[in-house]
Amino acid sequence: MPEIVNFGRNVHFTPGEYHEPADEQALLEILSRHAAAKIRVIGSRHAWSDAIVTSGCLLNMKRFQSIEIRQIEGQTFVTAGAGCQVKQLLAALQQRGLTLPSVGLISEQTIAGATATGTHGSGKHSLAHYLSAVRVACFAGENGAAAIIDIEEGDDLRAARCSLGCLGVVVAVTLPCVPQYQVAEKATACNNLAEVLALEERSPLQQFFLFPHAWKYYAQERAQVDEPKSWSEPLYRAYWFLGIDIGLHLLVKTAAAWLKSPRMIRFLFRSLIPLFLFTRWRVVGRSDQMLIMEHELFRHLELEAFVPDRNLPMATELVRVIVQQADGSQGDAPEEWMRRFAEAGLTEKFAALKGTFVHHYPICIRKVLQDDTLISMASGEEAAWYAISFITYVQPRDQFFAMATFLAEALALYCEGRIHWGKWFPFDAQQVARCYPQAEKFLEITRRYDPCGVFRNDFVEKVLPRAAS
Repeated sequence: MPEIVNFGRNVHFTPGEYHEPADEQALLEILSRHAAAKIRVIGSRHAWSDAIVTSGCLLNMKRFQSIEIRQIEGQTFVTAGAGCQVKQLLAALQQRGLTLPSVGLISEQTIAGATATGTHGSGKHSLAHYLSAVRVACFAGENGAAAIIDIEEGDDLRAARCSLGCLGVVVAVTLPCVPQYQVAEKATACNNLAEVLALEERSPLQQFFLFPHAWKYYAQERAQVDEPKSWSEPLYRAYWFLGIDIGLHLLVKTAAAWLKSPRMIRFLFRSLIPLFLFTRWRVVGRSDQMLIMEHELFRHLELEAFVPDRNLPMATELVRVIVQQADGSQGDAPEEWMRRFAEAGLTEKFAALKGTFVHHYPICIRKVLQDDTLISMASGEEAAWYAISFITYVQPRDQFFAMATFLAEALALYCEGRIHWGKWFPFDAQQVARCYPQAEKFLEITRRYDPCGVFRNDFVEKVLPRAAS
């Protein structure tokens, strides 16, 4: 049996069995044979948590790539097979002058994997929020038999939209399409967070970056516009691909991973990288091309924390305190934060970070609107959340893990932070329970679709243990 390795090479495992079912009947036969065993599903492996790990039966749904576009009561919908990659779906929709209602930074994921973990873009809901139906193979048939179920409403749909694979094997998802649209983009330098947030009114799709060591913000302003494509759009895309997707990442990887030079890392962010951000260049292009970056070109590992919009100012302040502690550039940490750490018993952990890790990648921050789900990171009562991303290109990663673990714990404690299910995930069940008030309702629903826990692996048991039935 071949070893399974994820994109970031931090997850390695060998399943007991591996299958690529060709159709729904073959899938049901596999489920029936493993009704007393364990089953998990693998997608594109572009994730960093242990959500796919199993020693039991591993399914690859890559043969389920159908795409069906149809009209329902005057609205255009697309039903896509679970194994269809987001980039394939975008390309098929573009041929019809359509696109998805939300587009993430990466398009390599399968549509089932992207929605099941709450993958998101910027300025809109996560992709899972838009699902109007989820077709799953599960054990909700008569007497617990394997069956194909279409989930289309109520709390069951809210659970299925972002399910971590706990309801069953996703066969297909249905979501609305929108007409293809144009996006205007430009880079804007900002001195502080308030200046960045003030840009949201004119650039609601923007994402922005906090540069470590310089501690300045750069907004990637983005807005839907009714304008034709700019004549310079091909040049801009070439500049972005060669200069940012490749050039910036090569500089970062050279300084951090190969030369291991803190001095060069600081120089990059304080002096060199800003020179390559052309703040007067405004370009209009097609949405699915402007909103996507090529982050998959360089192997990395990522932690991503969500905080409610009202807590973003405190969260960015806390991030700076922790990152500066880790890189050793901070003298004494602010007295107010030292008091808070002491009250929470975190003083020793914080002190142990001193001078252990120099963060070497722009801290990306994206706004995500409230999701109508039970356990996606943007679910709940808050109108909007901000996702704060921390990426490393250095191996071994022990020092990054130590900083990232403290970041996750502190953001959860002080800013109601949640960790992206598909990114590196240091939380346990107690921490997850505090984050998700709808977790028990989610688990009640999973028990109906998977009464024997066939679709639960060690990761799910760790973060979402089932209470006694």
